[in-house]
Amino acid sequence: MTTQSLPDRDRVARRAGIAAAVGTAIEYYDFAIYGYLATVLAPLFFPAKEGLVGLLGTLGVVAAGFLARPIGGLIFGRIGDRRGRKVVLMATVTCMGLATTLTGLLPTHGSIGVAAPMLLTVLRIVQGISAGGEIGGATSLSTESAPSRRRGLFGSATSIGISVGMALAAASVGTVSAFTTSEQMHSWGWRIPFLIAAPLLVVATLFRMRVEDSPLFLQMVRENEPIKAPVTQVFRTHKASVFRVVGLAYSTMTTGGIASVYILVHLSAVLKYSLTWSLWLVVLIVLLPLAVIPWTGSLSDRFGRRRMISISMVAFVVLAVPCFLLMQQGSLTLAIVAALILNIPFAMQQGVVYSMYSELFPTRIRYTGLSIGFNIGGVIGSGTVSMVATWLVSATGVTISPAFYVIFGAVVGLIVVATMRETSGEDLDRTARPVEVEVA
Repeated sequence: MTTQSLPDRDRVARRAGIAAAVGTAIEYYDFAIYGYLATVLAPLFFPAKEGLVGLLGTLGVVAAGFLARPIGGLIFGRIGDRRGRKVVLMATVTCMGLATTLTGLLPTHGSIGVAAPMLLTVLRIVQGISAGGEIGGATSLSTESAPSRRRGLFGSATSIGISVGMALAAASVGTVSAFTTSEQMHSWGWRIPFLIAAPLLVVATLFRMRVEDSPLFLQMVRENEPIKAPVTQVFRTHKASVFRVVGLAYSTMTTGGIASVYILVHLSAVLKYSLTWSLWLVVLIVLLPLAVIPWTGSLSDRFGRRRMISISMVAFVVLAVPCFLLMQQGSLTLAIVAALILNIPFAMQQGVVYSMYSELFPTRIRYTGLSIGFNIGGVIGSGTVSMVATWLVSATGVTISPAFYVIFGAVVGLIVVATMRETSGEDLDRTARPVEVEVA
């Protein structure tokens, strides 16, 4: 293989980064809508339950989607390591778009009874399977296309896509909520954000059709036959890497999930702020720290991934309790300030963590290894974070109790990072070799 010149490599990296970010944004728009509409969907699909108990039932469907993600990771990871990143990313965004659109067409419990929550759960599981294949592919594509000296910067494209998608989801729900009455929102307004997934699917497909597969994967295919059993190989040679990804994913999804997604439930259902204003607050707290993500990714290229991720975890430990105390002072302005502050370390960790995942595995099993670890961490992290936080408030009556769960998640992350070596700046295949020797 002829080595690409640096300008050519940067151009390939930019195209791959944009494709990864756009596709991931649309995937996470689709996946986040349900969480932002949880308080609206609860009486429509679980009408026999009231208050926080009914909300817990609705959040249980969120958890079902996350439980399906490891299945998607296994399926799509294997295909991605054998057939390429691009073909799988086309499939994942299509599955997600169709499942989300169909959710917007579902009849409610009042129309078809218990079949309504059952169908809702099935579609949420399809979304989960799709999401399970997305992050491994988007991260592999963006990091494998980037030069080593700028891998942290280009690797942050996945995080940018996640943040933009979550902001778009909150904005769409907030806009519909602002222009409808409560009765209209519960009657038909909730369907609109789901149905927007159809045109977004077209946009994502067009972007991903135009990008080539990663240079590292194409080089691997030219030089070696793709591995026949990537799952077996992952657990045979890189078990420690999988466990590290699980731990980091749990930590970042717990701390970040409470700071971003759960915060809507906390502000509207627990602290009784307006749902519409709470939704726009989510848009603000996701978009304003957006510039921090590529900046932190770039800094990690200079100062190392471990240092930057550790700073973010320590910040969560220090800021969690004060920020939750500030939110419950009855002032929306103070709640906004507190949420923004709490999302700064979230943005910092998101700028670094996906490059760290990628650097733990060689190209031949990267998609599979990353997907397995990330999605298992997702099940015990994001998949249950809103349920655990809501349960803590319900069981203890202490409205700042989710802050202590943030601290626990951050401490787990610090412990995992302490077991890792620094891999920034190295060749992407070489970064995984010391870990492979360590597990042998």
